[in-house]
Amino acid sequence: MKKLSIVLILALALFGGETNESLGAKIYTKHGCYGCHGIDAGGSATYPKLAGKSAYYIRRRLHGYKKGTIHSGRSDIMRPFAQSLSDEEIKILAEYLKNLGHKKKSDEDRYYEEYEIGDSSGS
Repeated sequence: MKKLSIVLILALALFGGETNESLGAKIYTKHGCYGCHGIDAGGSATYPKLAGKSAYYIRRRLHGYKKGTIHSGRSDIMRPFAQSLSDEEIKILAEYLKNLGHKKKSDEDRYYEEYEIGDSSGS
């Protein structure tokens, strides 16, 4: 059943015009990664930031959790999530997270950060 769903996901991506970015976002959401790592993968006080991490690092960690070779304070939490991912999903997710940290900010975001939050009064 799991293989069938992966084939369907890949077929939709190829024929439905879905990009790896949108596929990565769906995988991130479907598996509940946002619950600990945040909607934008920016992390929290107790969970690490994933956005912008290298794809190699993300793949290595997820495979380690999946195989049970990582024994950290959070390995018991991460293991079931990693085990629910296929190797192809891990690859897509890793690329998605890597690229998430490299998105250009919109003019509106830059304005807000520079003038509304920054030292300038905006005038």
